[in-house]
Amino acid sequence: MELNLKKRNIIIIFTIFLILINILVAALIFLDIQIINAPKTEVLIDIIEVNSEEVILDVKLKMNNSNSFDIEIKEFIITSMNYENEEIGKLNITGGKITSDETRTFSGREKIIFKESENFTVLKNRIQGKIGVTFLGFIKKTIPIDLIVLTTVEKIFENLEIPDFSVNAYLNDLNDEGIEFTTEVNVNNPTSLIYRIKNLFVDFTNEKGISVGSITVHGGSVEPKTSRIFYSNGTIHYDAFNEGTLILKLNGIAGVKVAGLNKNISFSTNSYLIIPDVKEFVFKGEEIEFKIPVQFKLTLNGILSNVGFSFYNPSNVSLVGDNLRCSIYRLDGEKQTLLGEETMNPCEVKPGEQICVKTQILIPYLNYLISGSFRFIPDWIILRIEGDFHIAGTNQAFPLALNAYVDPDLIRQKEFD
Repeated sequence: MELNLKKRNIIIIFTIFLILINILVAALIFLDIQIINAPKTEVLIDIIEVNSEEVILDVKLKMNNSNSFDIEIKEFIITSMNYENEEIGKLNITGGKITSDETRTFSGREKIIFKESENFTVLKNRIQGKIGVTFLGFIKKTIPIDLIVLTTVEKIFENLEIPDFSVNAYLNDLNDEGIEFTTEVNVNNPTSLIYRIKNLFVDFTNEKGISVGSITVHGGSVEPKTSRIFYSNGTIHYDAFNEGTLILKLNGIAGVKVAGLNKNISFSTNSYLIIPDVKEFVFKGEEIEFKIPVQFKLTLNGILSNVGFSFYNPSNVSLVGDNLRCSIYRLDGEKQTLLGEETMNPCEVKPGEQICVKTQILIPYLNYLISGSFRFIPDWIILRIEGDFHIAGTNQAFPLALNAYVDPDLIRQKEFD
């Protein structure tokens, strides 16, 4: 009897001891739980896809457990909100266990649908979840996590791919005001978005940075994965011919709807236009008809030469002949001797017209006879017309030099019209 009583007392004492030990351990554990460290969390947000109705984001939570015990991440929800705290997207992330001193990444994809708002400048991402800790299989502790991560809407648009733009100009013809041209704005849209191209403006500047003309080009919509060209016609002033190269400065706006949010993106680009020779526009490859009629008369003072210059204008602008000078030479073998020269009056030739400018040159007999190295009659008489032609009202000129070989038998020369 006494032995049983003694055993029972020992069991009671041992049980009390275990209870005290458990209480002590639980107290220590509970004390440790009270100082649990929330995991260090890094939020990574990448844009996976952008279209007119939504933005698809890849969201990653990189979490590090700095505690001396394991923790469990569960019930994590990421809610995206606009400036007015209106929900525009939501994502549930599946958690899991993070052992002591371990770093794990949890991820998911979120769809964002924007709502138009004048104050839409900030995108709020609220991260809510719970961290659970279990000890000895029956002691559990849960602490909440509530984080706010801010990002700007502009950050989304910084990664937004926009169309490729280029501008070209082709010079066509001349008119009274300048050079007619056609401008092409090429737009290549490689994205999955519809872009509205507007406010296209092309400024033509010379190499000194001075504007010599400009034009507005009407734009339009460019569908995804397509290209489109916008045309416009205009006129550049003749001063453009004073420079060898023109700079075409294109500016415009590309409007786009991204996840329900309208956005205007400004763009600009430059290209260069080499100005060709003005004669290419005046004569357009046509054969030009020049005539130099002449008639010689023998007078008491010498040989009177009546010389004319006939020119047909095939262009559609008026041309002015200026600084015209007529010279007469005698040709003996390879020797040319100047017999006389005279300035001719300026002339204006309207489109499709032909005119004849006349002048007179008196050649003294002595000059004519003694200039030929003891030969009275030369091999040929050369009539030379030199000067400039320019577009009426401008200083855009091209030089002219013509030679006509005339029979030296002066008596057989006829009158001319």
